[in-house]
Amino acid sequence: MDYSEALRRIRAGGRVSRRSWIQPGKYVYWVQPSETTLPDGSPVELAGHALFYRPAKGARGIGQVEPYYAGPDAQGADDWYDVDAEAGRPAHPGGPA
Repeated sequence: MDYSEALRRIRAGGRVSRRSWIQPGKYVYWVQPSETTLPDGSPVELAGHALFYRPAKGARGIGQVEPYYAGPDAQGADDWYDVDAEAGRPAHPGGPA
Protein backbone atom coordinates (compact mmCIF):
# COMPACT_ATOMS: atom_id res chain seq x y z
CA MET A 1 0.00 0.00 0.00
CA ASP A 2 1.10 3.61 -0.38
CA TYR A 3 1.61 6.14 2.42
CA SER A 4 -1.86 7.69 2.05
CA GLU A 5 -3.48 4.31 2.72
CA ALA A 6 -1.02 3.60 5.55
CA LEU A 7 -1.97 6.90 7.19
CA ARG A 8 -5.68 6.06 6.89
CA ARG A 9 -5.03 2.65 8.50
CA ILE A 10 -3.17 4.03 11.52
CA ARG A 11 -5.72 6.78 12.05
CA ALA A 12 -8.39 4.06 12.13
CA GLY A 13 -6.49 2.23 14.90
CA GLY A 14 -4.27 -0.14 12.93
CA ARG A 15 -0.52 -0.61 12.83
CA VAL A 16 1.58 -0.34 9.67
CA SER A 17 5.14 -1.20 8.77
CA ARG A 18 7.37 -1.16 5.71
CA ARG A 19 8.86 -4.18 3.95
CA SER A 20 12.13 -2.28 3.50
CA TRP A 21 12.71 -1.94 7.25
CA ILE A 22 15.42 -4.44 8.05
CA GLN A 23 14.76 -5.02 11.75
CA PRO A 24 11.53 -7.04 12.20
CA GLY A 25 8.85 -5.88 14.59
CA LYS A 26 8.96 -2.14 13.83
CA TYR A 27 5.66 -0.39 13.23
CA VAL A 28 3.85 2.96 13.26
CA TYR A 29 0.59 3.61 15.12
CA TRP A 30 -1.63 6.59 15.90
CA VAL A 31 -2.36 8.21 19.26
CA GLN A 32 -5.74 9.93 19.38
CA PRO A 33 -6.02 13.54 20.65
CA SER A 34 -6.22 13.80 24.41
CA GLU A 35 -6.01 16.35 27.19
CA THR A 36 -2.87 16.95 29.19
CA THR A 37 -1.51 19.59 31.55
CA LEU A 38 1.41 21.98 31.02
CA PRO A 39 4.05 22.33 33.74
CA ASP A 40 2.30 25.52 34.92
CA GLY A 41 -0.94 23.56 35.41
CA SER A 42 -2.75 24.89 32.33
CA PRO A 43 -4.89 22.30 30.52
CA VAL A 44 -4.20 21.82 26.80
CA GLU A 45 -5.22 19.42 24.06
CA LEU A 46 -2.50 17.08 22.85
CA ALA A 47 -2.88 16.73 19.08
CA GLY A 48 -3.26 13.28 17.52
CA HIS A 49 0.08 12.02 16.27
CA ALA A 50 1.97 9.04 14.87
CA LEU A 51 4.42 7.08 17.00
CA PHE A 52 7.12 4.66 15.86
CA TYR A 53 7.71 1.46 17.84
CA ARG A 54 11.13 -0.21 17.74
CA PRO A 55 11.35 -3.64 19.43
CA ALA A 56 13.74 -4.49 22.21
CA LYS A 57 17.38 -5.08 21.53
CA GLY A 58 20.30 -5.29 23.89
CA ALA A 59 20.53 -6.10 27.57
CA ARG A 60 17.58 -4.00 28.80
CA GLY A 61 15.05 -6.01 26.81
CA ILE A 62 12.48 -3.23 26.37
CA GLY A 63 11.23 -1.59 23.19
CA GLN A 64 11.34 2.10 22.37
CA VAL A 65 8.64 4.49 21.15
CA GLU A 66 9.36 7.83 19.52
CA PRO A 67 7.50 10.38 17.38
CA TYR A 68 7.21 9.34 13.74
CA TYR A 69 7.80 11.89 11.01
CA ALA A 70 7.47 10.45 7.52
CA GLY A 71 10.21 11.76 5.26
CA PRO A 72 10.05 11.98 1.46
CA ASP A 73 11.18 8.36 1.08
CA ALA A 74 8.38 7.07 3.33
CA GLN A 75 5.77 9.32 1.72
CA GLY A 76 6.67 8.07 -1.75
CA ALA A 77 6.99 4.40 -0.79
CA ASP A 78 4.50 1.71 -1.78
CA ASP A 79 5.87 -1.05 0.46
CA TRP A 80 3.68 -0.25 3.48
CA TYR A 81 1.61 -3.10 4.89
CA ASP A 82 -0.99 -3.68 7.60
CA VAL A 83 0.75 -5.41 10.53
CA ASP A 84 -2.48 -6.68 12.10
CA ALA A 85 -3.87 -8.08 8.84
CA GLU A 86 -0.68 -10.06 8.26
CA ALA A 87 -0.75 -11.35 11.84
CA GLY A 88 -4.38 -12.41 11.38
CA ARG A 89 -5.79 -10.31 14.20
CA PRO A 90 -7.97 -7.21 14.42
CA ALA A 91 -6.44 -3.76 14.77
CA HIS A 92 -5.94 -2.38 18.29
CA PRO A 93 -7.48 1.09 18.50
CA GLY A 94 -5.34 3.64 20.24
CA GLY A 95 -1.92 2.06 20.32
CA PRO A 96 0.34 -0.95 20.31
CA ALA A 97 -0.95 -4.44 20.82
